Amino acid sequence: MPAPTDRPSGALVTGASSGIGRATALRLADDGIPVVLTGRSAEVLEELAAECRSRGGTASVVEVDVRDEDGVNRAVGEAAQTYGRGFVVIHSAAVVAYGLFEEVPSEVLAEAVSTNVLGTIHVARASLRAFRRTGGGHLVVIGSLLGEVAAPYMGSYVLSKWAVHGLVRTLQIETRQRDGVSVSLVSPGGIDTPIYRQAATILGRHGSPPPPVRSADDVAARVIKVLGRPRRKTHVGPANPIVVTGFRLLPTLYDAIATPALRTFALDGWRGIPATAGNVDQAQHPPPGRFEATPGTDPDPSTDEEYPVTSDDQTDHALPRPRVSRQVAAPAEAVWAVLADGWQYATWVVGASRMRAVDEEWPAPGARLHHSVGIWPAMINDSTVCEEAEEPRHLVLTARGWPLGEARVEIEIVPDGPESCTVSIAEDATSGPGRLVPMPVRQVSILPRNREALRRLALVAEGRHREWLEGEQS
Repeated sequence: MPAPTDRPSGALVTGASSGIGRATALRLADDGIPVVLTGRSAEVLEELAAECRSRGGTASVVEVDVRDEDGVNRAVGEAAQTYGRGFVVIHSAAVVAYGLFEEVPSEVLAEAVSTNVLGTIHVARASLRAFRRTGGGHLVVIGSLLGEVAAPYMGSYVLSKWAVHGLVRTLQIETRQRDGVSVSLVSPGGIDTPIYRQAATILGRHGSPPPPVRSADDVAARVIKVLGRPRRKTHVGPANPIVVTGFRLLPTLYDAIATPALRTFALDGWRGIPATAGNVDQAQHPPPGRFEATPGTDPDPSTDEEYPVTSDDQTDHALPRPRVSRQVAAPAEAVWAVLADGWQYATWVVGASRMRAVDEEWPAPGARLHHSVGIWPAMINDSTVCEEAEEPRHLVLTARGWPLGEARVEIEIVPDGPESCTVSIAEDATSGPGRLVPMPVRQVSILPRNREALRRLALVAEGRHREWLEGEQS
């Protein structure tokens, strides 16, 4: 472990406008360490600088976006020249985008990765070059638990943080023989910061910190500790080691519970948020208190900027529920043909025992399938109604099986090419006894059943398509 370092001569903090960056700046001010505040909103930074000065600290402001390499070089270079050896950089700037990876608009993904990865590259290169000129310094990068594990609906952030963790590890090796230079990684778990509601989202919901939740000041306190005694990596959050161990040693179990757990514990209760690019491309700083709203309530979604969702970037109908997917070696039209044949329902739907009748209009909205579920002789007669149908890509059903209850089933078909497609199913209870069971628990039985249903659906669609091809060739 590196030896304790002298007191920092000065510090530059990226992403200082809010969250961990802001808390760290205030901690530095409390310790009397001069701080350069950087971010994309000069107005917000000036307010923070005034608060730092009120605590007896010295603070200056530089408006810069970490995606701007020249701007980062100037800001870090000037600060290093001012404070000399012992100058430290705390890099906390990051953005989040929520949504299935293939459905988040391309420009949002690109900007998120640019901020998180290229921004870290720019800050790290500028810092190390400055340390070479001044004779030493300390770079502290704020990573994430998601730099060591994966999470659904946060693909760009997971990708970014894995890249950041790998970069930091590389820099630690490369600077090992450089006297006076340290590179540290601080990896928070669930932290109560504005990043969740500032994020881009197409889920219809904002994110929220997963429990156990720590404060931004807890992370800032760890940063100050690391500045005094450099460490390669340190976690903030008591559950982090448990989650990482589960991800590495029990991947099947981790994957099975990750989606329902995130939807239950890492998204807030408010639904109906419009698709928004959040602060991914431009700074967004709502009034104080916006992020401290009571869980389950909306602090005013009308203040969010919306981004247009084009026909190529449709929001996902099934996002409020966990889903399973399967690639099918048949075109989307072949899969739709099976779905449109109501008499085939019992051949691929797990639990359906027999078909009793099919409305002539099936699968038009309002049409019904009359089926039985269960094992003879203990079978239940009920029906499934079509709620939405968009040939050949989208079908929403309400499946009934009283007294067991009702469930909403959403089926999406996305073409992968002329002879293949990906089919996904999302299902959850909407009424009846099943609603009394927490969603993560009921999804433990729903997800495997739908995985088998997709396998059966694929077999029928692929078999029918092969027969059609053979008929065309004969």
